Amino acid sequence: MKTIVDGGEDNMSGINRQDALDSIGNGWAGIINNLYDAKPKDVYVTDVKEKFGTLRFYVGGAPEWYFDLIDYYEHRSGEICENCGARGETVSRRGWLKTVCDKCREEWE
Repeated sequence: MKTIVDGGEDNMSGINRQDALDSIGNGWAGIINNLYDAKPKDVYVTDVKEKFGTLRFYVGGAPEWYFDLIDYYEHRSGEICENCGARGETVSRRGWLKTVCDKCREEWE
C-alpha cells in the first residue's frame, strides 16, 4: 500500500523520528520522542506539524490505544512551550496561534 506524505513522496514507512523532530519546535521534542517510543512497529506516521498552536501527529491506521495516546499528547502540547519546553499557553498574535511560555512569548511578540 502506498502512502502519500507531505512533499508528495511515496513512502511505505512514513515520516521518521528525526524528520518529525525537525518539523516542530525543540520544546515538543519530548512529546515526539514519547510517541515514537510507543509507536507500534506496523504503524507509520504520515504528518507531524503545528496547527492552531498545538501539535498534530497523524498516522495511517493504528490501535485505538495509540490514537488515545496521540490525543493525549496533542492536548498536552497546548500547555508546553513549543520553543523551549517550559509550561506555556496558546496565545494569538495577528491571527496566528502559538503555544509559548512567558519568556518566549515576549520574544515572539
